[in-house]
Amino acid sequence: MESIGEILREARHHKRASLEDASRATRIKMEILEQLEADEFDRLAAPAYTKGFLKLYSEYLGLDSQSMVDAYLRSQGGLRRQGLHVETEKTVRARKPPELKLPLRSVGMVVVGLTLAVLAIVLIKSRSSHPAPVPMEPVVSATAPSMPKADFDAYYQPKPTPAPELVEPPTNK
Repeated sequence: MESIGEILREARHHKRASLEDASRATRIKMEILEQLEADEFDRLAAPAYTKGFLKLYSEYLGLDSQSMVDAYLRSQGGLRRQGLHVETEKTVRARKPPELKLPLRSVGMVVVGLTLAVLAIVLIKSRSSHPAPVPMEPVVSATAPSMPKADFDAYYQPKPTPAPELVEPPTNK
């Protein structure tokens, strides 16, 4: 069975067209047409673009475009959708699973930073949990003059007034 690229190349030769002619007629870059004829689908853009290129190029060459797209999908193992990203099954299988690569220095810096943050929080909480020391009242020596208490009596002290004298009423006798 012939590959997709061989079918495309033979059809182009049968039509007696060069890659430049095909590129001008389809408005597909020559590099892309070369990759299609070489079966280098993994070097092309996303599968949706590859399907479009195959359809346009097949129609230009007079081939059944739908059968060419179906042959492409079969050769690639179908399509797989991951979110908005569509790729061929062959590309998915060829891709290595991502490995977790963490530089030791970065991990150490994160650990040290987290340790310092935890210690700072513990230190702040331990200081706030102890009540502040109560200031002691100053010791007053016996020789120091005493100051009046700062309350209402200290500001308002009425002057003493003599008590009124009681006068006895005159008695009539």
